[in-house]
Amino acid sequence: MSSDAKLTSTATVDEVWDLIEQTSTPDEVAFTVLAAMSSDGDLRAQIGGAASRERPSKAGAERPDPALAYVRAITVEGFRGVGPQASLVLDPRPGLTVVSGRNGSGKSSFAEAFEYAVTGRSYRWENKKSKVWQDAWRNLHHGSPCRIGVEVVQQPEGEGDAQRVLIAARWDEVGGLDDATTWARIAGGENQPVTSLGWDRPAELYRPILSYDEIGGLFEERQSALYDALNKILGLDEITDATARISSVIKEIGDERKRANALRLALRKALAAADDPRAGTVNKALASKPYKLDVVEKEIAGAESPQQRLIQELKACADSVLVDQAVVDGVVNDYRSALEQKLGAAETALELLSTRTTLLRDAQRYVTEAEAADCPVCETPLPAEWQQWVAATIEDNARAVEAHADIIDGWKAASRHVSELVAGLPDVSLDGSELVEVDAYRAAVARLRELPEQSAVAEHVATEWPRVVAAHEALTVAAARRADELTDAWAPLVEEIATWLSAEKAARVHDNALDNLNDAKKWLNDHGAQLRDQRMQPIVDSARDIWSRLKQESDVDLGAIELLGTGTQRRVALTGSVDGEDTGVLSVMSQGELHALALALFIPRATVGDSPFGFLFLDDPIQAMDPAKIDGFLAVLQEIAKTRQVVVFSHDDRLPTAIRRLSVDATLLEVSREPGSKISVKRAEVTADRYAADAYSLIRDEGVPAHVKNAAGPGLFRLAVESAAKQRYFHECTRAGIAYAKAEEDWAKLIGTKACVAVSLGRDPKESLGGWQSPHSHPHRNNVMGICTVGVHEGGILGLDDVRDLRKTLRDLLGSK
Repeated sequence: MSSDAKLTSTATVDEVWDLIEQTSTPDEVAFTVLAAMSSDGDLRAQIGGAASRERPSKAGAERPDPALAYVRAITVEGFRGVGPQASLVLDPRPGLTVVSGRNGSGKSSFAEAFEYAVTGRSYRWENKKSKVWQDAWRNLHHGSPCRIGVEVVQQPEGEGDAQRVLIAARWDEVGGLDDATTWARIAGGENQPVTSLGWDRPAELYRPILSYDEIGGLFEERQSALYDALNKILGLDEITDATARISSVIKEIGDERKRANALRLALRKALAAADDPRAGTVNKALASKPYKLDVVEKEIAGAESPQQRLIQELKACADSVLVDQAVVDGVVNDYRSALEQKLGAAETALELLSTRTTLLRDAQRYVTEAEAADCPVCETPLPAEWQQWVAATIEDNARAVEAHADIIDGWKAASRHVSELVAGLPDVSLDGSELVEVDAYRAAVARLRELPEQSAVAEHVATEWPRVVAAHEALTVAAARRADELTDAWAPLVEEIATWLSAEKAARVHDNALDNLNDAKKWLNDHGAQLRDQRMQPIVDSARDIWSRLKQESDVDLGAIELLGTGTQRRVALTGSVDGEDTGVLSVMSQGELHALALALFIPRATVGDSPFGFLFLDDPIQAMDPAKIDGFLAVLQEIAKTRQVVVFSHDDRLPTAIRRLSVDATLLEVSREPGSKISVKRAEVTADRYAADAYSLIRDEGVPAHVKNAAGPGLFRLAVESAAKQRYFHECTRAGIAYAKAEEDWAKLIGTKACVAVSLGRDPKESLGGWQSPHSHPHRNNVMGICTVGVHEGGILGLDDVRDLRKTLRDLLGSK
């Protein structure tokens, strides 16, 4: 995959218009397509003839590239395998970083914490069926505080200052996984929702965080899921949305046409069975298109006769209903209660109390303003506490008056509800119906509406309402029966004809629009697929390129990758060849090949040009790979790392070993775990240097007996030298184009440290090292080789000078200065 390859995911109206012009699409269809791509409102306006009929203006210059986010640090505490706070510090720029550590070291906890902070979810948790797995997110040794902090740097393309952003999640001691408090904060700003970064949709589209479980499960899910995952990044949402809008409107107005057609078929059957000559005339008018609506309207024009109107009134009366008895009982009971409260209040006394309150307020105001000491009425001296007494009395009286006012308001409301109840009874005319039940109902209603004085209203309504109900029931039965008697054979046909006529006129309004909509939908389906293929091609090319590097010794060649079908039939077709024979590739691939293919498909997805993520995180991507594919995978990572920050988590040493062997520019970090889930991260040393460090620690450790040091020390020297020799040997084999498997096979045949060093120097394994370990010109080498051979068998007393000689010898072999 070319490092400057840029896959766009932005669909434009310009592309669609260009296709419209190339295909000589009719204007009505063209503008329907454009309106549907815009909005529901514009599509409706286009159907109604109110939309713009101008060619869309050019979109103009391309929008600027998004500010790419690079990860600076992931800090975790109390989450998954991390106990006390630990940080994974990264270089926030394009480049390759490999984070290695044994299973259980805590490395994947950093990856999962990062995924949760950025996306609010974890593929592994959501797809593991075990509840124990889902619940084991809080660290057992240090479960509180439990928090995640991810610091990213957003760096605009070209000019512009970078800005640091903190994304954080924190849990209370008793909170569940979904109870986290999350926020994002741009340096110097306030805490905001993580959604304010605008990463929700891009995280779903470009998926820059891939775990082994997710990669391995890609082909285990439904075909439609793989289709959707690839289709999302093609940027054809406008096409998809337009098709959906048109389909919705087609269904809506298409249902009108279907209804009118169905009514016509049913009507013709009814007309054919009728003896009335008018039915024959109408049936003939409906025999062929265009239907003669004027003939139909003329035949039913006389249907609005007095008798027909009476039939409609009778049917309306038969369908009428009265207020439910429970509602009536409630109104009556409320009235009784309100009346009792009103009568229980001393109305006259309260009126006097109101008058007295007014008098006291006037007296209080007079005494206050005139600063009088005597009563303004009887002119006798006022007591000292008179003002306080007056204020308290006025307040008590006011409360009593207010309470009385509430009672009066309640009674008025109850009275109004009674009036509304009796006034709301349906009035019936039915002139000419000759139904005695009409007069009985009217009389019952009139008696009910003659309300007596207030004390007798409740009893009156409770008594008269059942009589009205009985009269109404008798009337509705009689009205229904009378309507049936008056309805002749033509009247129902008139109703059926009128119903069809109304439906037909409504459908005709949109017939032309329906034709245009169907044509527009077909255009979108046909040319949307063309646009999709165009957008898919860079991804296919990139996937093929990656697969060609990953497949190594596989005999499967990747061919076309197509998104086929719609709805529930959508699927991804992956074709290719095996030993030159064309075939579907999925059925012939091993698990390791499927894993590599998944990476080939989804690495391009994660590096699409419109993605705001400058990073790609891969958690244990090489588990299922055989050794032959590691070098190819590393080559892919190198290419991506030119434009992306690539962080790979790995539990084995094959990838770091390949990086050292091939001298790849990469940062190697190691995660280790100590008791109590204490996690530490440090730069990984060359394997040979680790053995040298172990030898140094052994010699310096005063707690280790001398005989143990003498026996174990030379063995560490030998491991260090052979490891350095192996690293040099494989590096030279790679430069010479020797296959990794062949190099491994030849190395395994070597016996002894001298043979390993000789081969790494390009000599025959049986050849003497000669001048390379001359005691005169290279005494440090000579010393070290003696320890690695004689010392291993006989033991030796080692000192710090010997360790210094070892490190110099390792630098000589590895070519470092």
